[in-house]
Amino acid sequence: MNDGSTSHALVGRGDECALLEQLPRKAGAGHNAVLVVRGAPGIGKTALLDRAARLASHCHTVRVRAVAAEAELPYSTLHLLCSALAAELPGLAEHQRDALETAIGLRAGPATDRFIVGVATAALLAMAAATQPLFCIVDDIQWLDAASADVLAFVARRLDAVPVALLLAGRGNGFPGLPDLVLDGLGDADARRLLESHLPAAVDENVLERIVAEARGNPRVLLDAARRVSPVELAGGYGLVGGNAAVHVDLARLTPDSRLLLLLAAAEPLGDPARVWRAAAALGIAADAADQLEVEELVSFGSWVTFRDPQLRWAVYGRASAAQRRRVHAALAAATDRAADPDRHAWHLAHALQGPDDTVAEALADTAETARGRGGLPAEAAFLERAALCTTKSAPRVERTIAAAETYRSIGAVDAATRLLARAERGPVDAVSGARLRQVWARMAFDATRSRAAVAQLLDSAEDLARCAPRHARTAYLEALGAAIFTGHVDVVRTALTRLAGSRSQRTDRLLEGLAQRCTNGYAAGVEPLKLALKTLDNDHAVDSGSRLLGCLIAPDLWDDDRWDELTGAEVERVRNAGARAVLPYVLTHRALVEIHIGRFDTARSLVEEARALTDAAGVPPFPHADRVLAAWRGRRNPELESGEPDGAGMVAATQGYATAVLCNGLGAYGDAVAVTRGVLDREALELQGWSLAELVEGAVRSGELATASDALERLSERAWLSGTDWALGVEARSRALLQDGRAAEDLYAEAIGRLERSRIRTDLARTQLVYGEWLRRQARRVDARAPLRAAHDAFVEMGAEAFATRAMRELLATGERPRRRTPATRAPLTEQEVRIAALARDGRSNPEIATVLSISPRTVEYHLHKVFTKLAIRSRTELHLVLTGDERA
Repeated sequence: MNDGSTSHALVGRGDECALLEQLPRKAGAGHNAVLVVRGAPGIGKTALLDRAARLASHCHTVRVRAVAAEAELPYSTLHLLCSALAAELPGLAEHQRDALETAIGLRAGPATDRFIVGVATAALLAMAAATQPLFCIVDDIQWLDAASADVLAFVARRLDAVPVALLLAGRGNGFPGLPDLVLDGLGDADARRLLESHLPAAVDENVLERIVAEARGNPRVLLDAARRVSPVELAGGYGLVGGNAAVHVDLARLTPDSRLLLLLAAAEPLGDPARVWRAAAALGIAADAADQLEVEELVSFGSWVTFRDPQLRWAVYGRASAAQRRRVHAALAAATDRAADPDRHAWHLAHALQGPDDTVAEALADTAETARGRGGLPAEAAFLERAALCTTKSAPRVERTIAAAETYRSIGAVDAATRLLARAERGPVDAVSGARLRQVWARMAFDATRSRAAVAQLLDSAEDLARCAPRHARTAYLEALGAAIFTGHVDVVRTALTRLAGSRSQRTDRLLEGLAQRCTNGYAAGVEPLKLALKTLDNDHAVDSGSRLLGCLIAPDLWDDDRWDELTGAEVERVRNAGARAVLPYVLTHRALVEIHIGRFDTARSLVEEARALTDAAGVPPFPHADRVLAAWRGRRNPELESGEPDGAGMVAATQGYATAVLCNGLGAYGDAVAVTRGVLDREALELQGWSLAELVEGAVRSGELATASDALERLSERAWLSGTDWALGVEARSRALLQDGRAAEDLYAEAIGRLERSRIRTDLARTQLVYGEWLRRQARRVDARAPLRAAHDAFVEMGAEAFATRAMRELLATGERPRRRTPATRAPLTEQEVRIAALARDGRSNPEIATVLSISPRTVEYHLHKVFTKLAIRSRTELHLVLTGDERA
């Protein structure tokens, strides 16, 4: 639930959504419906309107918004509504058309009677709904001009027996007597869920509770807290700074004690009344100073210290002088238990300083990890930067500045990281600091470009660290290794593995051993140590992030769907909670690939979109892997997939080849699938090889290139039997069956289906049912073929794999499959227009093409198809061949 968001899930508004969904449904059924939605600013009215509009795809939706500046102009909002229906105006009776056009300024004439204008407007809406239900949405009704309000109220009471839904929303109590829905604030549990769903990182529990209490259930206030404040400022309440909040308050009328108490409350981020009052006592503030603040409704002192408006907190703090801030922070430090809250104690002490202090700097550096536990990486970044500012000695100051820059880089705050790196370079910089500086610059370069030059920079910085700071070298080499595997730079992979061989830790020996064997001696040599390494990564929470990210690459290479699912799921949660926005898009992409193969395409799409939004916001290249694979499985042509040979090597190129092969095999372009995957027979890289080999086998068999298919099957079989998972062995059995005949083929198909049913991979299970059904039909066993083909078709339709669903549907038709025909008693008959549209859609015509043939609008086509699908109990046009009766076909 968000105000003005495009999100489809509205938190805490289930009943309200159900009520609004009835409006377009009633219009679609030929009935009228009216509802007025009322609520305070930011309470979520617009979000509900957005959802209602999305659910009205079968309606002609007209949406207008009243404008405050036009509230005194008669019929100004009615003009907006009628302008959207201008094509219908000539159809009105002449006297109605003249009255309406005069009222909205389309023709000159004397003032018209509002009754006639109302009748004309009602007639206009009814006429517009004649061919397609009409859904009119009017927002911000508090700004309606009086004339438009009168007409809308008149029309709302006279929409009898016409398919028109009227939804009005705004503040105030206008339109008495009409059905209404009053929106209240969200409950605490829903408010917290909404807030957490939009936070960039984990936030201190106490800060969360204070924000929820201060928002008083208003979704916009909650979202402002998550979006308008930087992660550092929000994370643990540590980063409170003076802002230019658009909230004005006259502090001059407050007593000195009340002003000081107000500032003290603003500087205490948790809203902890006990701490505020302890600090107030230390400052000599009288208890009755709160009375004036309560009377003025600026702050409430209860179980939480909450401001009337969260922005007021920022305004008060921002208007205070530096001396005033230092004074209240000193009092808050004294009021904070150093043993129980060492990080908060150190934080307030630092803000009470007028200059550097090494003791306070040490306390900040020592408690940065504690702060990270409360508020993730953003909190740690704030502590490290403040520690650097408080440090007088040059060496630790540079070290802390670099550490802060790296942490800012991790959360995607590139400007802050660049600023701190430039500060650190002013030095003095010793060999270790210089190497660390180059490492962070290299990481930022790789984030921004993912180029060969950036990979080389990562390796160079690791070599520098190996010479002067061996304890940091292993992590740097591991990072360079992961980057090189991702980009396909084999020379860097080998160099990094060679260097890492001399710096192994007991925890990750198997990981490095397996990678070294895998990348130098082939798949077979690396399987067993890599299997053991995945178990280590899965069970040991102390494993470094670089190893976990490599695990996300290794698991699918081993066809280990269980570990792949568990590792990527845990990594997304860990990275989200830490606020590591620089790496989050990469992790989301890996998780999206899991969701695709599990068959949850909609979930994968949301992850892909989130990853794309993060890379776009950071101004860095996207990770296109999952997007391309998803498009391929959906059966949708993608210019990026058809732009020629993949450029370079690594995951991007391998994914493009694999995705193109999936698309081609789904569309039946088997020769093209062979062309884009044949090269995997000559490579031995750590990249989707097994997946592409399976596509190559199917494409080659169907293209008659049996020798190529046999070579690919041999490579695939080696990997599958070494892996030993049901996923791998199921795909291998299916691929082998494609090259067999008779009982041997049937036994292999049965084995493949059995194994894949025990795996998580629904896409390959449906593929196997499809090719098995195809084989049965070619064996003239049409009746036997129907069950696997029907199972494949239903699975593909549910997933949204359109090309494969169409392929399965064609095969079903070839078996003579016909679903149970419904009688008029069990199914509403199609109208003549619906039959025409359904027949054209069945024959492959697009909505615009059907619209041209029948001289109607594409929107009308969409509306009628929706009704056809409902009447025939199907989900898409790919099923029309199966359900149109003989009479309907004629």
